[in-house]
Amino acid sequence: MRSRFTVKLLRDLARHRGQVIAIWLVVACGVATYIAMRSSYRSLLLSREVYYTEYRFADVFASLKRAPESLLARLSAISGVVELQTRIVRDVTLDVPGLDEPASARLIAIPENGKYLLNGLFLREGSWPSPEARDDILIGEAFAAANRFKVGDRIGAALNGRRRALRVAGIELSPEFVYEVQGGGALFPDNRRFGVFWMGRQALASAFDLQGAFNDISFRLVPGASEAAVIADVDAVLSPYGGLGAYGREQQV
Repeated sequence: MRSRFTVKLLRDLARHRGQVIAIWLVVACGVATYIAMRSSYRSLLLSREVYYTEYRFADVFASLKRAPESLLARLSAISGVVELQTRIVRDVTLDVPGLDEPASARLIAIPENGKYLLNGLFLREGSWPSPEARDDILIGEAFAAANRFKVGDRIGAALNGRRRALRVAGIELSPEFVYEVQGGGALFPDNRRFGVFWMGRQALASAFDLQGAFNDISFRLVPGASEAAVIADVDAVLSPYGGLGAYGREQQV
């Protein structure tokens, strides 16, 4: 048998059914929006992880002044490291048509054979730089789009005090530089004035007198390895060579 309060409640609901339906719809829309946003968020996280895994995005990074390639044996022996890759990284000044002030780029060495161990590249257009063509480079898609560069175009650059006309061999994407910020306190990308370029290892080493040496290194860790312990060990090895302090993926710009 229904109580008086139940009967009154049912009468009130019937009397204000329009408002009740409106409230129900608002709540249903809110729940549906939350579920949709949550699903989109999880999908983005999954897509990011798949991208990072497929293109072998490193777990730990370190920069230094200069070290010989012979140091790889000690770095490879660090507990928790499953794979590593040395590189040459240099910032250079660019002469970009249409800009009143010089632009800049981060030049990163890549193997001439196109086999990338870590921080792989997805080639959007063009081809891998030819070992015979010392001026061939790959450029980031954001910089290419902002400055309307196409495959085959040339970009003036100052490499170690010498001006070179670099040829765009290809346009690519990288998990390491999804957000191309120059660093040094910059919060937002300026794709017109800063880009990331990739150049053959031999050509870049020759330009900066770094044959048989490196000034940047990336590590991939064993699942479950202590990132803090690996960073401490890497810093201990690189400190005598001008190490600037290793850091994990979370601190990667």
